Amino acid sequence: MSLQQRFKQKPSLPAPVAGPRLLTLREAAAYINHSVDLVRRMVDERTVPHVVKGQGTKRVHVLIDRMDLDRFIDKKKVGVVTA
Repeated sequence: MSLQQRFKQKPSLPAPVAGPRLLTLREAAAYINHSVDLVRRMVDERTVPHVVKGQGTKRVHVLIDRMDLDRFIDKKKVGVVTA
């Protein structure tokens, strides 16, 4: 396939994933196949964007957008991708 033909094609988008967009720490850990402690450390170090729900109350919930986790994974990929 020539370079011109490749640019004429519409970009393919990933298939939408069923389920909630905002994930708890436990759900985020399962999504990226890591421990809850690692995800908590990522939040503390602000490696991944997050939403704080219930700030100012006794119980604070941290939610992470699934798309931010996807971007985090994409940044960590190593190797050459060929199309």
